[in-house]
Parts: sequence; C-alpha cells; structure tokens
Amino acid sequence: MKLPETLRYAELVPVAWQNGGGVTREVARQKGAGESPDWRVSVAELDREGPFSIITGVRRHFTVIGEHPVTLVLPDQRAVLASRESFIFEGEAAVNCLLPEGPSQALNIMYNPANWQASVRWLTPGEPLKQAPNAETLILAVGGQAWRVGEPSLPLGSGDVWHWPRLNADDELATGSSNTMTFETLPATRLIRVDLSPRG
Repeated sequence: MKLPETLRYAELVPVAWQNGGGVTREVARQKGAGESPDWRVSVAELDREGPFSIITGVRRHFTVIGEHPVTLVLPDQRAVLASRESFIFEGEAAVNCLLPEGPSQALNIMYNPANWQASVRWLTPGEPLKQAPNAETLILAVGGQAWRVGEPSLPLGSGDVWHWPRLNADDELATGSSNTMTFETLPATRLIRVDLSPRG
C-alpha cells in the first residue's frame, strides 16, 4: 500500500462560504476540474447560526466533528445531530443551521451523485487500513493524535488528514495495493474515513 500524503489542518486555507455565512477549509477536490469539481471535501467552521449555501447538482454528506451538537432545519424535516453523527441532503435544499450549545465543526463532503459515490465511516482503533479500489481515500483525525504503526510513523494531529489519491489499475499493481496499514491513537482520538469512487 502506498504511503499517504499528510495534510496539516493548520495549512488549510479558510475560504468564505458561497453565501458568506461562514468559512470552510478545503481538504481535497477532484483534480483538473476547474472552479466546479465533481467532488470536494472540506472542514466547515460553524461559529454562528444561519442558512447554508444552496448548491444545485450536488449531494452533501454532513458529519459533526466538533464537540457541540448541530441541528439542521429543512423544509420537511429537522435533523438533530450529536458529535460524530451524519446527515445526507441535496445541495439545492434550503437548510438552516442551528447551534444550540455553541460553535462546532463539520466534515462536509459535496459530490455529483450522477458521477460519484461516497462512503463515510468512523474507524476502530487498530483496524487495518486498505485503500478501496479505484477510490480517493481520506482519513481525518478528530479530537487528538494518531500515528501509523511502523516507520515512518506519519503522525496526525487533530484536524490533520491522510490522503491517498485514486489509483488506476497499473498504479495498484505497481504499489502493491494488497498491503495494509495499521494505526494507533490516543484514547480520545477518533478517525473518520472517506472514500470517493466514480460510478460506472
């Protein structure tokens, strides 16, 4: 398994939301796609209540990674999300964000569902990691530190990311993609895994 790129949270540039209501830090996007990529992964700073941007043609996978809960109010439902809980909605939906206990953070995955599919799950400490075939894989540390078992240790701080770019068939054979990587964490640390793979 090819070693991942390490992305440091402190080096991610904050960018204003499309509607100006907050900021987000982009982690990764579909390469070579210009201003409107088919997918994008970012960490949103939720420091005040208000509406989300309306972005047509995308599906949004929203996961609370901050300590405080988040409530999303849609025209036909209300999603009350504790830390580490997720909610999926369409980008054209009118969504209002409430912060009943104060500011929080969210991992925000936006993708074109006609061309891409996304998988998001929390990892169990010590489980082996293997990159999904034909997928872009990202692993984000939440609430503390994590590191690879072995050398190099590839340490992660809270908010840092391991990133494996999508491999083609030749790359998979060349890098020995059947190998796995294992990790350890501090007791309070959780890792969340994102896999983005093309449809068809």
